[in-house]
Amino acid sequence: MRMGWRFLAAPLAAWLALTCVGAGILIWVERTAKSAIVQRYDWRAGLAADFVKAMVTDLIARQRTQANAFLDSRAVDAADFKRTVGGFGYPAAVLLDAGGRLLQVIPSNPALLGQKIDDLYPHLHTAVTEGRAAVSPVVPAAAGGLPVVGFAVPFDTPYGRRVFSGAVAVGDSPLSSYLSTAIPLAGVKVHLVDHAGAIVAANHPHTGVDFLTNEEPKLHAALDRAATGRYQDGDSWWQYTSRDIPGTPWRLSAAVSEDVLFASTSGSRAAGRAALVTASVVGLLVVAAAARARRNRRELRSSEQRLRKVFDNSRIGMALTGLDGRLARVNPTLCHMLGRTEPDLIGRHVTDITHPDDVDLSLRHIRDCTTGRVDGFDVDKRYVHADGHVVDVAITASLLRDEADHPQYIATQVIDMTERHALETERRHDAAELARHAERLEHANEQMADFMAMLTHDVRQPLTTIVSAGELLLDDWPDLGDDTRVHYLRRMTAAGHRADELVTEILTLAQLDAGALTARPARLDVSHTVREAATAQGAEPGTITVIAPDQVTAFADPVHLNLLLGNLLGNAVKYGAPPVRVTVTPDRDRVLIRVADDGEGVPAAFVPHLFERFTRAETGVATTKPGTGLGLYLVARLANASGATITYQAGQPRGAVFVLSLPCAPGPAPVVTVLQTPQRYEPGRPA
Repeated sequence: MRMGWRFLAAPLAAWLALTCVGAGILIWVERTAKSAIVQRYDWRAGLAADFVKAMVTDLIARQRTQANAFLDSRAVDAADFKRTVGGFGYPAAVLLDAGGRLLQVIPSNPALLGQKIDDLYPHLHTAVTEGRAAVSPVVPAAAGGLPVVGFAVPFDTPYGRRVFSGAVAVGDSPLSSYLSTAIPLAGVKVHLVDHAGAIVAANHPHTGVDFLTNEEPKLHAALDRAATGRYQDGDSWWQYTSRDIPGTPWRLSAAVSEDVLFASTSGSRAAGRAALVTASVVGLLVVAAAARARRNRRELRSSEQRLRKVFDNSRIGMALTGLDGRLARVNPTLCHMLGRTEPDLIGRHVTDITHPDDVDLSLRHIRDCTTGRVDGFDVDKRYVHADGHVVDVAITASLLRDEADHPQYIATQVIDMTERHALETERRHDAAELARHAERLEHANEQMADFMAMLTHDVRQPLTTIVSAGELLLDDWPDLGDDTRVHYLRRMTAAGHRADELVTEILTLAQLDAGALTARPARLDVSHTVREAATAQGAEPGTITVIAPDQVTAFADPVHLNLLLGNLLGNAVKYGAPPVRVTVTPDRDRVLIRVADDGEGVPAAFVPHLFERFTRAETGVATTKPGTGLGLYLVARLANASGATITYQAGQPRGAVFVLSLPCAPGPAPVVTVLQTPQRYEPGRPA
């Protein structure tokens, strides 16, 4: 018994150490995976909070624009106020003067007009006294008492400061609609609450005024302790996070069951634990086998006949190699693996069948065994088949000793790894291809998000102007003077032109993204085309000057060239300053069209991003003009499709210069325009 423990002690200690290491690694991997999932979940909640902030900022900006346009007269008519409020879909709204007195209210309540109400609502008081926009917590509407959240926007008029405050009903607002899809996890609880704990919006239906402490007491208690963490509700643990919404008294919180959050890792956790248990059991069996092997080594040496049978019938290649490196015995599996007969292999040195690049490796391992440094080795190497092709193998070799414990043979087990290596290579290739597909899908999602954001803001604005001005004309046509009618008609016409430009840009973008826009270059008179494009701008006389020879020909798609020139000239007139100079110059095998203006030009920091998609400047004249950020992006795409190039140069001493280069000779056959979209960024010049 004591002899048995002596053989068992060392392998058992090694097994125990390896089992502990494996368990530690498994625990670390599970914690790392959970941490990564929690970070992604927290990132999604952060995106939702950023979206709410952007929605509030956009709503306040649109309120200020509408107030400046329709609510700045000395006496604001109730019909004008109602139409302005109706454009936002607010169920309640107020208009205050600089003293906080009520000028107009919806729902209509004449008894409240003239009363000072800003002291009753902190957000109204902030807007009246400090002149800055403010967002309210959940409050009752001034008329009707409906629970709402308000957006108070101050604006200056010739008759003093005024405050336009619109309100959305709690539980029935665009915020609730967004929150219902913000975090796509089953059973997730997303709440937007004010500083008093009243629920402003949630990802599930609710009516009236409700408090988070009533609806989710455990979550409310957890949020009081920390902004992020986990809490227990019943038998389930929940992971939660929260974000304050800057500029508002609101906080966004999101909570989800850890069973749902970590569902994607449950399979890998179970597999890892099963693998650890299996490895432990196998390791324990190996320990027992090793102990038995050490104890019965003498008995095993006497069973040469049985070992010979195992040797010959083994499904893996086996060989006995002398200390001089020559093969003394091989089994049929190894002969088949190398495409040689047993007589052909016996007596050969192992280097004769080893790949030249692995010869030194083989000799070093044999030398280590013969000198007694090691009793065996594991190595991956390559053999050369009789027909010349390479065979990848994994070798396990052991040093065999005689009765006097002197080295005698090296027993080698050879596993053919060629097919496995091929499968691993194919798996890596498939994984790389899957990653590329995932990247393309993510890129498509980013394009869709940019497109929807542009539609939400830029397309709605001109349509709102047309509808509001049209309703005003329909309702008050007999009472309006001719100048007023013309004013509103001009606003509608300008908004219509803006909408038409947006639709044209959107359709062109859709054709480019779908690969459906084909360039058909033809020889044309560039001077004539440039003059027509300048005339089509309809600018004041002297605004655009064209300097061109009587006739200069080049190859370009006529339709694309008109769109290119229209965008470049439109940008020069819109964002630059007159005079706008258009110069047509032949340049060897190209024709250069140079469009220059005397505006403020493009900030140097934004020039590298000038032709990117959905990009607009954050400073300068670009912030005062409407635009989608598509014009110059489309110019670059269309120019590329026609074999042209477009570049930007800073004007001297000021201004912006765009140079369009057209080929004088036909290029390759027209191709469908399909280009990668650049990354999103704010360039220095809008489209």
